Amino acid sequence: MIEFAKKDFKEQKIPESHGIFTFSDENKILFAGITANLKAKINTFLSRNLEDENIFKMVSLTKEVSYEETETFFNALVEKKKLFNKETPEYNRLIRLFENYVYLGIDFRKPPFVKVTQDTQSELYFLGPFKDCFFLYDFLDTMGKLFCFPVCEDENYPCQRYKLKKCSGWCLKENEEITKIILNSYMKPDDKLINEILKKHDKYFNELKFEKAETLKNQRKIIEKYYEIIKFLHITKEINLSFAEDEKKYKIENGILIEILENSKTTYFPKLYFNYRDNEMMAFEKDQLAERWIIYQHLKKNKLEQLNEIYKKSISKISEFFG
Repeated sequence: MIEFAKKDFKEQKIPESHGIFTFSDENKILFAGITANLKAKINTFLSRNLEDENIFKMVSLTKEVSYEETETFFNALVEKKKLFNKETPEYNRLIRLFENYVYLGIDFRKPPFVKVTQDTQSELYFLGPFKDCFFLYDFLDTMGKLFCFPVCEDENYPCQRYKLKKCSGWCLKENEEITKIILNSYMKPDDKLINEILKKHDKYFNELKFEKAETLKNQRKIIEKYYEIIKFLHITKEINLSFAEDEKKYKIENGILIEILENSKTTYFPKLYFNYRDNEMMAFEKDQLAERWIIYQHLKKNKLEQLNEIYKKSISKISEFFG
């Protein structure tokens, strides 16, 4: 680890790469984190006026900062988990950067059919967590604008959007119709929908309607990003495999790293035990998102076929559940 005094921060040439970093006082580590960009993340903590009271206290107590580059984000995760086996930094319990993550709650029977929620403590069907609530609102708004899908603001119906012909009036139709829309376009990637947007984009472009074409392009990107997250949600809790890499062997259980075999020595990490309800098949705790996403992205590089098999099984399971 490369160490420097906090007061000397502006003189450091911190790399813009993956890695692990720590903030310490004279005696112990106060906080440890991982990032895809060490320079940007450390700068965020030390140079900005942060609103989080616990971050402010932690930075105020910090005397030394250290960091270590890693080849990949996954390697950074491994180093952090090793560190947490030895130490329990106080401010990692207090600084809850994931607290504002959200879920997409779905009601198949009545409006609002889809809404952004802070937790999974109701009888809705949940997807998530999502890191950015504004992205989720953008996605719902995009689906409403392009396909007149439901963007219900409350339980009063039919609402103003229907009166303005901005919604197809799903609240007035049979439940089977809205269930089909949600299953095919919100709970799994809809290739037909993406192709429809592409054709419309090309039409606008060929007609020299460049502004409309650009708008469609941006809307398509929002939907494709959402679908990447949805595929991840289908897969992550079902990942159970071992793989070898860089003369080490890793074991993943339920999407979480639980074991490393290195130099004939096995290091174990805490396992997670949760009883998920049927309406949480595609949801998990907010504080797990970072680790699950890093592992998922890493495995996509060399275990894509296995992930695709898990995905197909999940799609079948969801279809049977709501069929």
